[in-house]
Amino acid sequence: MKKVIVLGIAMFALLCTPMFMAAAAEETTLSGEPVDIACYLTGKSGSGHAACATACANKGQPIGLKVEADGKTEVYLVLGKGGKAAKDLMAEHMGKQVKATGDITETGGMKVIEVSKVEV
Repeated sequence: MKKVIVLGIAMFALLCTPMFMAAAAEETTLSGEPVDIACYLTGKSGSGHAACATACANKGQPIGLKVEADGKTEVYLVLGKGGKAAKDLMAEHMGKQVKATGDITETGGMKVIEVSKVEV
């Protein structure tokens, strides 16, 4: 009887595990504007704010990628792939439109792109 209960608990845990795991990474290319997340949250972005955003990015502030599609705006947290820092990939492109290629994941409602390549 104990074996049946233990086996039942193990099967339940195995079946429930995928519900709590982050989605698997999926490489894709997104088009959008690199933004300083702190400034973006206070309404500041675009080419008029690029110098400030670049300075903040170079100081190590978190960088986002603002993507607009189908009338909807989403912001992805940008991380560098392969040991690269996000600022080394994105700082010079703040306020411009870029194509960022990388692995996309979502954890706890936060969308993340681990960038391997950026094109202007």
